Amino acid sequence: MKLRKKIIIFISFVAILGIGATYLMLHVILLNRFEKLDEAELKRNLSKATAAYHQELDNLRTGLLDVAVRDETYRFIENAAATGSADSSSTAAAFIRSSLEPAAYPMNHFDMIALLDLDGQPLYGGSYDLPAGIVTPLTEEQLTLIKLIRSRLPVPGSPGKSRSGFVNLDKGTMLITLTPILNSSKNKPVIGTAIAGRMLHQDGIAQIWEDTLSTMEMSRLTTPLLADSGGERVWTSPARGGQMSIHTILDDLFEDPGMVLTLKEPRQFYNSGLKSLSTFRMFYFISILLMLGASLLFVNRFILRRMSTLVRNIRMIGSSKDLSIRIPSSGKDEFSEVEVEFNRMIDSLEQTQDELRQQSMLDPLTRLPNRSLFFDKLNEAIAAVKGSDRQIVLVFIDLDHFKTVNDTLGHDFGDAILKETAFRITQVVGKHDVVSRLGGDEFTILLYDVPDEGSIARQLSRIQEALSMPHRIKGHLLYNTASIGISIYPQNGEDADYLVKQADLAMFHVKETGRNNIFQYSEDLEAGIRRKKVLAQQLLSAAAGNEFELHYQPILGAGHLRVSKVEALLRWHSPAYGPVSPAEFIPLAESSGSIVGIGSWVLRQVCSDMRDFRSRGLELTAAVNISALQLMQPGLLELLLELLDEYELPASSLELEITESVLVSGDGIFLSLQQLRAHGFRISLDDFGTGFSSLSYLRRFPVDVIKIDRSFISEMSREAQGDVLVKAIIELSHNLGLRVVSEGIEHREQFDMLRELGSDELQGYYISRPLQAQALYSFLEQGNYYTGR
Repeated sequence: MKLRKKIIIFISFVAILGIGATYLMLHVILLNRFEKLDEAELKRNLSKATAAYHQELDNLRTGLLDVAVRDETYRFIENAAATGSADSSSTAAAFIRSSLEPAAYPMNHFDMIALLDLDGQPLYGGSYDLPAGIVTPLTEEQLTLIKLIRSRLPVPGSPGKSRSGFVNLDKGTMLITLTPILNSSKNKPVIGTAIAGRMLHQDGIAQIWEDTLSTMEMSRLTTPLLADSGGERVWTSPARGGQMSIHTILDDLFEDPGMVLTLKEPRQFYNSGLKSLSTFRMFYFISILLMLGASLLFVNRFILRRMSTLVRNIRMIGSSKDLSIRIPSSGKDEFSEVEVEFNRMIDSLEQTQDELRQQSMLDPLTRLPNRSLFFDKLNEAIAAVKGSDRQIVLVFIDLDHFKTVNDTLGHDFGDAILKETAFRITQVVGKHDVVSRLGGDEFTILLYDVPDEGSIARQLSRIQEALSMPHRIKGHLLYNTASIGISIYPQNGEDADYLVKQADLAMFHVKETGRNNIFQYSEDLEAGIRRKKVLAQQLLSAAAGNEFELHYQPILGAGHLRVSKVEALLRWHSPAYGPVSPAEFIPLAESSGSIVGIGSWVLRQVCSDMRDFRSRGLELTAAVNISALQLMQPGLLELLLELLDEYELPASSLELEITESVLVSGDGIFLSLQQLRAHGFRISLDDFGTGFSSLSYLRRFPVDVIKIDRSFISEMSREAQGDVLVKAIIELSHNLGLRVVSEGIEHREQFDMLRELGSDELQGYYISRPLQAQALYSFLEQGNYYTGR
């Protein structure tokens, strides 16, 4: 679809949407508001009509007070009560002629007057016949009403106790009021009740409500009207024929709902608003149509036509393939900017190609030279100083624990650290030095023409200090260090690849020896690394070549001073290097994975020796070190059970020793230890206190024995607080139900103190050095240490 058609459709759609929205706003929002105003006005008028109705009752009561609170009326009731008849005296007749003559009825708008004694008996009663202008006796219905009033309402005790309302009679609704009969001074007691009533005809309603715009109707409360009210005392009816109506329920003289007051009036605000909106709507629609036409003309003239011209010019350049052609500028609007930018794009094509070639030689994240460009620069530097006495320093940097940042916080944090590291390095090196990123978290620095070792040390110190500063990234303060290796041309080599390899080797040595350090390549370093590689390779076949040997160090019971347990210690004689310390070959075996095979050999040899011991009457328990890799192997339990069955040994003959670092290796280790313990193997925690596990692990993991590390034992003394830590460990272990072995005992003083502190078992050179299996027999016999049968 052409853009022209899209614009026309869009403008038309917006215009229609605007018209529809305006129409909806006018008819739904504004007219609804006008209707609310009419309803509010109707409610206000209803309040006025209700007030007018109550005012009419007050007027009726006021007229009755002129008759009830008079001395003549009081004497009339008083004499009638004394004689027993209202017509027995000339005084009564004179009172009736003067105060209750026929003219008094229409003057006070009365249709009925009655005077009652305190017992509620009518002493006087008259009903006014308006057409005849005469007063007639009370009708039967009026007398019945008086009886009803006498039975349901008390006699008013004071003028303030007057009561007014309406009653529904057969002939219609009557407004009625009651007031007590008093003398004019109101210093005598109430002697009776005066009642006055007026029939409520349509002309009477018109007299109550004289508003010209609205009409008031009063009708009896019927069941349909009660249903329409919905249980409310005030409700409105839907508008019909331009009229709105509102209703309210009025209580009668006896405070029972009995009449509905209805007020009707035209919808003034709504009709006025509807008329005004009709006029506005016509002008609005015409204005929209005119704006629509003007918009289409403007779009066609200033947008579509300019766009067509621009497209023709671009097609002409594209078909000619002549980049020297430029689009002439035709104004100062956005299309002109497009023309200028198009011309600038053609100008920059060749420049962009050069930049792309340059970008291929830079690291995209840090904008440093990449591996390819760095080797070019290094080869250029070697060629420049070759044959002179100048030297070049190659620095190889690897960030410590950088993978942890990526794994825990995400690669965005890692990228931020890499960019910040690149910036810091470039700030502390010389302007001719070359900094590059080889990949990952590895950086190299080419330091040109460094005169002496002091200058090298100062430069490397500045680099290390810059890298050790914390990084503040997204609210996190991250500390990072670096392992740095260096090689120097020409003393460490004259080939670029070889220099980088040597610096990398030096950096790797820093990684293995604790990180966050600087090390220069040397032949001794390479020899040490070569030794580790040879040893790691030989360990793979050491068990098969019978190069290992087990020694056993006795463990003495602190209470009975007898040996019931020994610790199995592995020794290795390398074919190439002779005796190798366990501290050296065990980490190599764990890192290479050969520790699993070696551990299986150790378990088999220990079981074999334990069987030999038992055959000679020595029922000993052997403590065997188990690595984390062995515990994670799924077949360890099966191997142990198989060996016990093969050598006819109970599970109590083996005690499996683990280190604290094993406890934090995961839930897999926890399950493995649970299974081993469930099959009768005791678990011993070796070197306790030197690792990084928390005390909560002692409660969670299935451990039976705690071995206090020799570093705590060596610091014990008889001085005050000299045994606090060891004492605390022993007490804590006993509280948790664990046995305690103290290792590394070298003096009698340590031996005695540990027995006093309650250590369960004792181990160390003071008791015995590790012994071969044959030598162990002699030791036990000579020292009388064995607790056998």
